[in-house]
Amino acid sequence: MTGFYNEMQGVAAELLDEFKQGAVQLKRVTLGTPPNEWTPPPETVETWPLAATVKRLHQRYENGVLIVETGDMVTFAVPEVEPQITDMLVIDGAERVITNLTPIPPAGSVVAYKAWCAA
Repeated sequence: MTGFYNEMQGVAAELLDEFKQGAVQLKRVTLGTPPNEWTPPPETVETWPLAATVKRLHQRYENGVLIVETGDMVTFAVPEVEPQITDMLVIDGAERVITNLTPIPPAGSVVAYKAWCAA
């Protein structure tokens, strides 16, 4: 069954690359060890380009509750690194905080990801 999901991951990556919208990147900031207690820790910033589509949302149902807010749902192919909820998305140069991150499917080999970003 893993072979099937690996094939589906390739199909999802091709489709999202073909229909991607704008420039979307995954951004990760990692804090290093400070040389002393009064110096801020050094930051390492890494970014990875994503094949992604972006959809504006105004309301959605979550666990049977209607959530009314403005935000974006970003669907993207599996990147080089596993995305984390603490990462950020950079959409056409604007940094956005990830409020929810869901692998598709939720168990087994990941084919794609969905991330929600508050506006």
